[in-house]
Amino acid sequence: MFEFHADRKRYFDIQVLNAEKYVIPFIEEKFPIVVGMRVLEIGCGEGGVLKAFINKGCVGVGVELDAPRIVDAQKFLPEDIAAGKLSFVVKDIYEVDVEKDFNGLFDIIILKDVIEHIHDQAKLIGWMKNF
Repeated sequence: MFEFHADRKRYFDIQVLNAEKYVIPFIEEKFPIVVGMRVLEIGCGEGGVLKAFINKGCVGVGVELDAPRIVDAQKFLPEDIAAGKLSFVVKDIYEVDVEKDFNGLFDIIILKDVIEHIHDQAKLIGWMKNF
């Protein structure tokens, strides 16, 4: 474990910068990210990656199994949540309902530093087609 993993705000800030510098440009090599796109992050932690997409005008939804990480996300992102730009679902990804929990489909689905933690990965790839 790196020392910054213990400082959740610092880890959040690193995630925002990493997504701005690497994740978003990587995606934009294939297609543009435009204002209003809906982005789902599975295993969103404190929402740092999603924040980078929010900064580009996207709407974000984060799914996280570890409820305390969402408590931190709510502390770090109150304005974006209040403005309806960002929401969180505390649930196992296999238990979500695309309409009830997500209010519709997504343009982009992100799994950053999380796929190795998800059980039944082969099932997950098929399951994401629902989103």
